[in-house]
Amino acid sequence: MSPDSAVTRSGTAEGAARPLLSLLAAALCTAAIVWLARTAVGTASGQRLDQLIASGATEHEGRLSLYAQLAVESVSMPVIAVLLALTVVLVLLRRRPGLLFPLGVLVLGANLTTQAVKHLVITREALGPGIEITPNSFPSGHTTLAATAMIALVLAGGRARVVLAPVGALWTIAAGIGTLVVGWHRPSDVLGAIAVAAAWTFLVLALDGLRIRSRRRRAAARPGRGRRRRGAEGPGTGTGPSGAAGSARRPPHRIAEHVIATLLGLGGLAGLGYGVVGLLSLQLPLELDDLTQQLAAFSATAALIGGGTAAWMALVLVLRTPISHRTPIAERVP
Repeated sequence: MSPDSAVTRSGTAEGAARPLLSLLAAALCTAAIVWLARTAVGTASGQRLDQLIASGATEHEGRLSLYAQLAVESVSMPVIAVLLALTVVLVLLRRRPGLLFPLGVLVLGANLTTQAVKHLVITREALGPGIEITPNSFPSGHTTLAATAMIALVLAGGRARVVLAPVGALWTIAAGIGTLVVGWHRPSDVLGAIAVAAAWTFLVLALDGLRIRSRRRRAAARPGRGRRRRGAEGPGTGTGPSGAAGSARRPPHRIAEHVIATLLGLGGLAGLGYGVVGLLSLQLPLELDDLTQQLAAFSATAALIGGGTAAWMALVLVLRTPISHRTPIAERVP
């Protein structure tokens, strides 16, 4: 096999893997939404656990609650408008207007899904004693709005992603926990909102990856048309983005992004593990008035929210289509 063929096959395989993994992640997030709705909303045991955690959130005192409350108070239409405006500015400064459509689909799709599920699909009724009814609350609209505005900014951020990703994750986590602390939503509402935002993110990444892969295949089938972009080299020359030297010498910002993705991923796994173990360790039967159980359940759920958000952000950094894949090697300038 020639070096050119090996490079082409490698690029094709990677180009197919990203959208497929993104679709798988979107499917898993959708399954999580359905499971949360059926369990936390539709079963007596799920409602009891949800109530226990909600009570622990409102009773919790400390820096976590203080910061979370400040964060959720910042989730307002002016702040969201500023974040979305910054997203548009970054896209235009990077001369990537084509990003506006998929980012718009992500933000609108996730928020419309949340409202549709909340008002048209889910109905909540108390299935046992001690359950406080909060109709039309699953998923959380505040958390969905904050999460989608921030992920749009991250995806539009270019090299600034190494800063925007961890900061955005922290703000989203704090805003989600804050809705529990101030009593606006139940724990399942926040987790469901993050799952909705993540599902739409991965779906958009998958469609974008498939579109880029199709465009590269069409460009490769027409190698003799037009003239090469300045500075672009053919496959296997070692100087272009797909050459051996090009792949070996990754730019510093890509290395930094991989480091951030790794740290977010490890933090996400740790948070998810701690949260799951914490919830499974709760003594049964659940005592809804037991402050110790309330606080333990809230701490575990806060870890789940943090871990899930960090893992989502890490996967976004890993599965997004790199810029080098968006500009085909053989692309011609008309």
